[in-house]
Amino acid sequence: MVTTSELIELIYAAVPDASRWQVFLEAFVGATGCKRGTFALNASEAADWMVVCWCGWQDHEIRLYHERYAANDPWAAANNMLEGEVRTSAELCSQEEFKQSTAYREYYQPLGIESGFGGVFLRTSAGSSGIKVARGNEQGPCGERETSVLRSLMPHLRRAAILHGELASMRVQLATFTGHLDRYPHPFLLTDADSRVLYANAAAREVTALRDGLVIETGRVMLMAPARHAEFREAISEIAAGCGLPLRRLEVARPSRKVSYRLLVMNVPTSGALPLGIAQPAAAVLVVDSDSGKEPDLAILRELFSLTPAEDRVTGRLVLGRSVDEIAQETGTSIETVRSQVRSILSKTGTTRQGEMISLVLRMAPFRNL
Repeated sequence: MVTTSELIELIYAAVPDASRWQVFLEAFVGATGCKRGTFALNASEAADWMVVCWCGWQDHEIRLYHERYAANDPWAAANNMLEGEVRTSAELCSQEEFKQSTAYREYYQPLGIESGFGGVFLRTSAGSSGIKVARGNEQGPCGERETSVLRSLMPHLRRAAILHGELASMRVQLATFTGHLDRYPHPFLLTDADSRVLYANAAAREVTALRDGLVIETGRVMLMAPARHAEFREAISEIAAGCGLPLRRLEVARPSRKVSYRLLVMNVPTSGALPLGIAQPAAAVLVVDSDSGKEPDLAILRELFSLTPAEDRVTGRLVLGRSVDEIAQETGTSIETVRSQVRSILSKTGTTRQGEMISLVLRMAPFRNL
């Protein structure tokens, strides 16, 4: 016989793995001496994360019930129970009323079902979540012994359902986040304070696989030149600790003798950040190939942020890793003019730092040649 403690363990094992709810339901049906059970969890607005499972029922029996008897089933009153409420079938309707119903005569009785009980452990805007079990005369009517088992599980079911819904929502958000970044041509990584890779987009995985200046080894992003790697580790460490500048630029020589990569190492705001495993991102690393020609669409930048032509040219160069001094030299303007343009860009984009602005542009501005 499965104990209450073992049932609780099965409940929490199902939080990250929805297939485990079936295991819990089967154990619960057995622990309460019942033959059949149904379980429904609807804790998330995302329809893909609704869980419905049953034990002891055949698929055609479930279909038949919903097609013919669900609307007039006296036991359907269980759907209106309050959150946290547990009731036996006898408490939902009298035995006389139940046996006079079409649902009993044509459905329950031929299947040998005479009594049952259930409860609603969570109600949200997405719907209700509950569990029901049923059995025949040979086991006797369901009473306090059986319902006490479910009552002891109700707070755990509620907590697990909420966690399941939150995890489902985060998975959807994370899939959207990573799918969007995978479309960018620039290699982009998130690392922890020890340069362990928490996320790498498709372009980053491709670039590091080439081993042309930088690589991912033993789960860490590494520059192949030892001196530059030491500087890179120091930049990540300082940014993670909130020391020094929030944006660092590094040149990465390439064994292929192609133009050096430019690395932008930026801090990652923690407020509202999506968790990537246990560790929180400490630094964002953008790898820019200056000769790739992959820069944000300037027309889109103007439309999004109301930038002047001069400002969107400066924004495009900042995203490509250029410094203010380099932009001034390339455009034939003074350093102070470029600084003034950068200040205006930060104001129009609602950001306060170059790294924050670059991150915003990467998230919002489509790139050419996708």
